[in-house]
Amino acid sequence: LERLLHADWNRYPTADYRDIETKIAEYCRLSPENITLSAGSANSIVTLLNYFALNSKHIVIAQPTYSLFDYHCKTYSIPYTPWYLNERLEYDLGTLPTLGNNSVLIITSPNNPVGNCLTTEQLESILIANPESCVILDGVYCEFSSTDFTPLIKKYENLIVLRSFSKAFPIAGLRLGYVCAAPKIAATIKKLFLQFSITDFSLIFAREMLFSPEFMECSRKNVEDIISQRNTLAQSI
Repeated sequence: LERLLHADWNRYPTADYRDIETKIAEYCRLSPENITLSAGSANSIVTLLNYFALNSKHIVIAQPTYSLFDYHCKTYSIPYTPWYLNERLEYDLGTLPTLGNNSVLIITSPNNPVGNCLTTEQLESILIANPESCVILDGVYCEFSSTDFTPLIKKYENLIVLRSFSKAFPIAGLRLGYVCAAPKIAATIKKLFLQFSITDFSLIFAREMLFSPEFMECSRKNVEDIISQRNTLAQSI
């Protein structure tokens, strides 16, 4: 509260997030150069979709998935090829559309709204078979899964992972997300984001509270409770 009261509200927020990105890197076991802070993962999604469309990329999106991908593409007339889940609502590499050197594949895992996950073996198979294609993994629900694909960016330069503080922590109202990628790609993505788009309120929260041991522990327990309730519900069906 003291920081908020004495913030320079008559000025634009700082565009230097290095300290916050360093803490995120520690949380993800990555380097700060792998992290780009954003004003929420939705902001990351629409910015990247617009960038790929302007550069005439062949966009492939797994379906069904987070509705924003389809909504934004239709609203802005961005063409894309769907990769449909099979009848069991699982990812099937046998039906994956052909990816070329100018392709971008977008996958959500854990999937929203289906809830299933791509396996590490499946993702690595795609990355290895398509080294000239960009693979975007929307992993905003990864804290609710036993699989975290984020460390793979240290191995594959064609992988981009989208993460968020909106789900597991949960502070969706603060609009804070981040992109994990190889240093060169992360630096390029940082240039695409609108400066001063993250408010002082969100930045102060991130610096003062988000990474405190108490808040992190509270968030971890909340995730464990939700997973427990999810398992109980699944067993009762």
